[in-house]
Amino acid sequence: MHDPAGGDPSASHRDADGRLPDDVLATPDLVLRGGLKPRGPLAAPGITLARPLAYAPHDTTAEVPAPATAAPTALLLCFPFDLEESPAGAGYREVELAVTFDDEDLRALDMRPGPGSADPGGARVAAFGLGGNRPRWVFAAPRADGTLRPDGRWAQALLACPRPVTEVSGRLRLRGVLAHPLLSGTRAEGEVRTRDDVPFTVSRADIWTGAPLWTGVAPGAPGPGTRAPTGSTDTGAPDDDRLPPGRRRLCLAVDIERYSAHGNTDMIRLQRALLRVVRAACARAAVGWDACGRQAQGDGYLLVLPPDIDDTRVVPRLLDGLTGALAAVNRERPLDTGAASPARVRMRAAFHHGIVHEADSGYAGSAVVELFRVLDCGPLRARLAEDRSTDLVVAFCDRMYQDLFLHGYAGLSPAGFVRTPVAVKQFTGVAWIRSQRPAPV
Repeated sequence: MHDPAGGDPSASHRDADGRLPDDVLATPDLVLRGGLKPRGPLAAPGITLARPLAYAPHDTTAEVPAPATAAPTALLLCFPFDLEESPAGAGYREVELAVTFDDEDLRALDMRPGPGSADPGGARVAAFGLGGNRPRWVFAAPRADGTLRPDGRWAQALLACPRPVTEVSGRLRLRGVLAHPLLSGTRAEGEVRTRDDVPFTVSRADIWTGAPLWTGVAPGAPGPGTRAPTGSTDTGAPDDDRLPPGRRRLCLAVDIERYSAHGNTDMIRLQRALLRVVRAACARAAVGWDACGRQAQGDGYLLVLPPDIDDTRVVPRLLDGLTGALAAVNRERPLDTGAASPARVRMRAAFHHGIVHEADSGYAGSAVVELFRVLDCGPLRARLAEDRSTDLVVAFCDRMYQDLFLHGYAGLSPAGFVRTPVAVKQFTGVAWIRSQRPAPV
């Protein structure tokens, strides 16, 4: 956004002939999308988008490395950008960088900073787009009343390419929530964003070869820290009418019993316990945590596992991981509610498998809707409330149960499941419910 007084935030980057340096892609204008009405003229901070850096990773364990001249089938793309100093006390509360690759067959295998991490400046990070060609990152101020530190940031995606790469092209979009102080002591907030998407192209000659296989950090890029997961609110509109990729994914949703009945400190502990249990289940199933789509919901969690996993092996291990980790949580530190006997952390879980799209505000698809209808259904809640001998009850949507539990797969016995009709809102169907108990220690 140009300064109303006539200044141009990109002027400091240009040489005497008005040209940008070779390593700068663009210093795009930002436009105000409403909601921000400070007293007096507002000069928005400038943003500089650097040219994307591309690395062709190689497997250091391979007996015969690929020749340096060979077109790669995997790429590590790094997208650096700078937030400049904020004028007159204004600052960014949140910034989102979104990338859309022109090749719809490109897939993001990993993203850094990853979901729930923090960048070196302390900004909380949410990342979206695993498994698709539209990765995006949201950097939020460490505190609700704070703003982002004006300095350089970066985002990286490890891409699987369906064919040897000769060129990678796409578009960048940047959106921010700008905060500005008012004379009343409060502050106004509004959304700013790039007026147009910024195109980029990385040619074969610009790809650095010989980079090591994905280590989480591109050469010369800072390494992210780790923080507790955080959510993000996306107020942006869809950038086009194309549907995001739809892939068959195994989905797991979990929810804590009577979460809202607890005090604030116990709510925090319950959320930590929930995350610990879900992460332990992934580890037990040998599923990479960063490869999963994740959506935190306070007292619940949605896990969207990577495409092309083997359900017959992963599902029984997820069940073992959930029950074992939950039992460990309750052994180590039951909830201190002041009652004669400490309360246990108790959960419901539901599994389903179907077509899932990663949309602008979360995961979409009838499989996700059906999953949450089953998770919230009365029979599953009642089973957990009535069976005090267990801390976990699980439900499988009918189609998935038929696929997994009737064919003699190891660890997938139908024993104990009860067929239950489900009617929640506009959804009617069948679920199979069972109390789940950990293996003897």
